[in-house]
Amino acid sequence: GEYLGDAGVASIAEALIVNTTVRTLGIRGDNMTPEAGRALGEMFRHNTTITCLSLFHGKIGDSGAQGIASGLSQNTTLEKIQIENAGIGATGVSALAKVIQNATHLDLSRNIIGTKGAKAIAKVIENSCKLKYLRIDRCNIDVLGVRDIAKALSKNTNLEELSVACAGIDDEGMCELARSVAKNKSLQVLTITYNNISEKGKRAIIEACAKSQSLNHL
Repeated sequence: GEYLGDAGVASIAEALIVNTTVRTLGIRGDNMTPEAGRALGEMFRHNTTITCLSLFHGKIGDSGAQGIASGLSQNTTLEKIQIENAGIGATGVSALAKVIQNATHLDLSRNIIGTKGAKAIAKVIENSCKLKYLRIDRCNIDVLGVRDIAKALSKNTNLEELSVACAGIDDEGMCELARSVAKNKSLQVLTITYNNISEKGKRAIIEACAKSQSLNHL
């Protein structure tokens, strides 16, 4: 529900500990706090059937994200993870990044992850052999964060879709990204709309697309 809070999430999580039929869990809860994240984490310690988690809004913050990560450290079935606009910063993202090596889809949009969070995401890109889709729109990534992501992308051979729209990327960051896009051989879709780039950044990414052997949608 739109106003689902901690108590509601806790009730759902408790029921899902023993449930063996639910595959997708979607929660929109404007009143969630870190307690909701911890309840979900406890559920994921035991549940082995949910493959998709979508969590929208609320303020689970870094502490709640760490709670989810703690549960996921013992979970190998969750493949699609969307935690959007949940008040997560670099600490929470770093905790999640350590335990999501089985994820094929990851969406952390509208969380201010910063440079350290971007570095953690870069490690996922570099080390994961399963991640196909990554969306980090509106995450306020500076040039250092983009540089880390770009370096990881140049080594990645699995990622097919990357979205960094409205992410605060400037010309320098876009040029870093462009160099990696030109080298990458798996990326098919790249979304970079509404970033802080001039003709220089646009030209760099267009030229990279022309060199890419895999990219077919920009």
